[in-house]
Amino acid sequence: MLMPFHALFLTLLLLFPVTTFAKSVDAEGQAIIYDGDLVDARYRATQQAIKQAVLESGSRVNVKDEILNGELESSLDIRSSGYVQKARILSEEQEGDFLRVLARVEVTPDSQCSTGPTSYYKKTVGVTGFELQSPQQARLGGLNNISRELPKKLAEAINRQGYLRALTATNIAIYPDLINAPSSTNINGSLTNVTRISEQLGVQYIVSGVIRDIGELYLRFPDDKYNALDSDTEIDKERNFVVDIYIYDGFSGALLFEHRYSEIGNWDISDHARVGFGSAKFWTVHYGKVVAQALKESALDTSDQLRCQPFIANIFRTEGNRIHISAGSLAGVKQGDKFNVYRRYEVFNQLQSAQTQLNNANISVTIKQVQPNFSVGELVVDSHILNVQQQDVVIAW
Repeated sequence: MLMPFHALFLTLLLLFPVTTFAKSVDAEGQAIIYDGDLVDARYRATQQAIKQAVLESGSRVNVKDEILNGELESSLDIRSSGYVQKARILSEEQEGDFLRVLARVEVTPDSQCSTGPTSYYKKTVGVTGFELQSPQQARLGGLNNISRELPKKLAEAINRQGYLRALTATNIAIYPDLINAPSSTNINGSLTNVTRISEQLGVQYIVSGVIRDIGELYLRFPDDKYNALDSDTEIDKERNFVVDIYIYDGFSGALLFEHRYSEIGNWDISDHARVGFGSAKFWTVHYGKVVAQALKESALDTSDQLRCQPFIANIFRTEGNRIHISAGSLAGVKQGDKFNVYRRYEVFNQLQSAQTQLNNANISVTIKQVQPNFSVGELVVDSHILNVQQQDVVIAW
């Protein structure tokens, strides 16, 4: 049952003066309650609601927060281009150890993202396989398919957010050394095969990850029996869920974002049940519900990190004054849209590793034809005169 919660007000102080009116957005957030700490769970759920509201409003925030009743004071850093003025919890609902809040968030849009052309288009994201660091941990529950099914579910969660277009390539494993991932990157943070994978998939960004821990935190006994000396005491069969997620720019290979999602859920079914990861039965288990919450949070973070990034698409064909770009109606491209052309160059660092550099060619292209996966645009003069070539790109900022 939803219970009104009027006592708690979350005031978010602006970092810069605001000259536009705030937009009120109602959004939900959810968090797991650990050790009965309702205040901490409420704060984390409110953070999630703020991120959701900011995305829905078409802007982003960098804010500092303060809860007026003195229960909690801390910094909240959400990468964004707008400013939250105030968030008020309208109601909250507790179901078991999950807390869901409904918050009304006042967001002031920042024109650089909320009204800029980059917010009109869906950037494409390729989600690769997530390898399990300790494969033997998958035996409990028969979760051997987790390396491919978990990123598939993450892609589905990203697509449900509606701000990005995620494609799955779960057959691809990026990291040869799981323990040290992603430290196999180059000295400048680039990962050499990310650009190749991005080009093969036709995506702008790559999301990869490593499943660090899905091991149980309880002693397992035959036939699901606990310690015979204390057989009347039922214990929580706790199990870890720890996954590291990395987001790369597909054109440069640069690591843009990394975060560890760490939760604990109860494996409240028989130790001998082989449910498999992502099955209907799996999501009914408490552990599955915890995993679903972590996937929702990571999908929200992915959208938050990438939504205000520039929209980039490859030029894959030139013919006279016409060019073909690898983005169409599925990405939100429409007839009459205009893009800037950037030339792609390779430069070499001190280790002689090739790096991609994009230079503004000061040329605009107008879209004349739109297909689902590509578009045809016209330049003012012949592409050869302007030296526009395949593998150059168009960008909307």
